Amino acid sequence: MLYAFSTAITPGPNNFLTLNTVSRFGLKKSLRMMLGIICGIMIILTLTAALSFVLIQYIPQLTQIAKILGAIYILYLAYKIYTSKPVELDQNIKEPSFLNGMILQFLNVKIILYAITSLNSFVLPYTSDLIQIVLYALLLTSISVVCLWAWGLLGVLLSSAMQRHYKLINTICALILIESVISLFL
Repeated sequence: MLYAFSTAITPGPNNFLTLNTVSRFGLKKSLRMMLGIICGIMIILTLTAALSFVLIQYIPQLTQIAKILGAIYILYLAYKIYTSKPVELDQNIKEPSFLNGMILQFLNVKIILYAITSLNSFVLPYTSDLIQIVLYALLLTSISVVCLWAWGLLGVLLSSAMQRHYKLINTICALILIESVISLFL
């Protein structure tokens, strides 16, 4: 539980995307994207629960491929956050969508590694019961939901400050995401 919570609450692509989107569009208009993120997390965790043993046992290089794709996604996200403007300054901006939130999870290396690490370290060594594994995947999803909402509420609370100082905050968020890419390969 501690590992899951500490991993889910720390800054990462989902949390920064939620913070940035909620501060720009508000919580109500960001709900679809947040639900997409949650569904994507649940799908990733369920697939990982079902395939984890096979992936690690027979195709260990898949973890490296996921890491590279995830790094590209995180750099893209850093660029998008860095170049984003408050909604009132950017008339061409689209509202966040459910599908975008969900699909981005398949390139989110933090969620993929979170699923693999949690299940392989804390579940699979102790049980091979499919029901227990699926229940643990749902528990991990629930923890992620709570943490995502915390970041969404932070976006609501900081909205006006983020609107006023968007360039500085976007730069800091983008740099933190770039650092997370560097740390993936160290």
